[in-house]
Amino acid sequence: MQQSLFDVLAVPAEMLKYEAFKEANPWVLRTLTRMSYELQNRGYSHYGIAALIEVLRYEYALTNDPSSDFKFNNNYRAFFAREIMQTNPQLNGFFSTRKSVADLSEDY
Repeated sequence: MQQSLFDVLAVPAEMLKYEAFKEANPWVLRTLTRMSYELQNRGYSHYGIAALIEVLRYEYALTNDPSSDFKFNNNYRAFFAREIMQTNPQLNGFFSTRKSVADLSEDY
């Protein structure tokens, strides 16, 4: 059986999809990071990335056209949580994480 390009590159398809989503929607990472700092500044030492994403979806729905193509795949939650914590040392440990395909990335 021939290996797929993903097998050859050893890059999980979900990671590639996450990177494409992030590139197409750079405001999402900025918004989630801002929300995380706002909670931390209010005294929270940890919070759930899923809750922040649901708030983001709600706020987006209120301020954008209902026919918009924007979709936030739940599979990206682990990637966003790790990237936010690794690029913002003050937020290290803010989100609880479990073993995930997102752990395969050395970049975040």
